[in-house]
Amino acid sequence: MDIRLPIPAALRQRVQYESHLWAHIVSLIISPPLVWTVWALAVTVPPADDRGAALLFAGLYALSVCILPMCFVAYMVRIGKIGDMHMRHSRERYIPYSIAIVAGSLNLLLALRFGASPVIVLLTLVSIIELSIILLGTFFSHISLHAMATTSIVSATAIVYGVGAAFAYLPLLLLVVLARLVLKRHNQQQVMQGTLIGLLTPLTVMAMLGLLV
Repeated sequence: MDIRLPIPAALRQRVQYESHLWAHIVSLIISPPLVWTVWALAVTVPPADDRGAALLFAGLYALSVCILPMCFVAYMVRIGKIGDMHMRHSRERYIPYSIAIVAGSLNLLLALRFGASPVIVLLTLVSIIELSIILLGTFFSHISLHAMATTSIVSATAIVYGVGAAFAYLPLLLLVVLARLVLKRHNQQQVMQGTLIGLLTPLTVMAMLGLLV
């Protein structure tokens, strides 16, 4: 029985028939689930007084918003219902996005109930809103989730640490955008749509909550 994971298999298949290996690697390594998970851990665990609790809440965020949807995608790739982990067709994205929204909403309730840090609460809320927007937008356009996720990290970093710190992520954002365009996974309009959602959603949420100075 073949038990190989679909991600390496998908990468091997793409490399055999396509060029731009660097762009494939960038798209896999700087993927939305990984970017959001690493950022959540980096900004909540080190400064926390109770690092065990912070790690737990960050882990629950990663599980609900990132890991569960990608496990579903991996399974669907395995049984042939989804073409690959990049979900090239918009219809392949409806259920994974919905899983992330529902699981993220449940996690948000837990975070509020048990006193998670404000950063993880806001991160979860912003993620739910962004995924809801992109889910609705997917019915009309193949919006770039990579661009949205990476830009939201830039925007969130500017809110938490200041604009200067956010500039450190700009090369990462440019690299991701270039990779998606080179691979022709999205056109310029779809990348711009994702970028605007990722940039404006954290700022809008903070402004509506009266937390944006």
